[in-house]
Amino acid sequence: MTDLLRALAEPQLIWVLIPLAAIIGSFVHKGLKMHYEHKERMARLEFGEETEADFE
Repeated sequence: MTDLLRALAEPQLIWVLIPLAAIIGSFVHKGLKMHYEHKERMARLEFGEETEADFE
């Protein structure tokens, strides 16, 4: 296990892992944001606060 951690700590690999983690995190964040906005919109429609025409 320590060999794996030492291999991941190499500067050549860190330069690849940090941007990769940032890109993946960005996609996850945007996906979750869209999911929660959709759930909120469906809840508003269900309770009759807004109609489909309000979103167009």
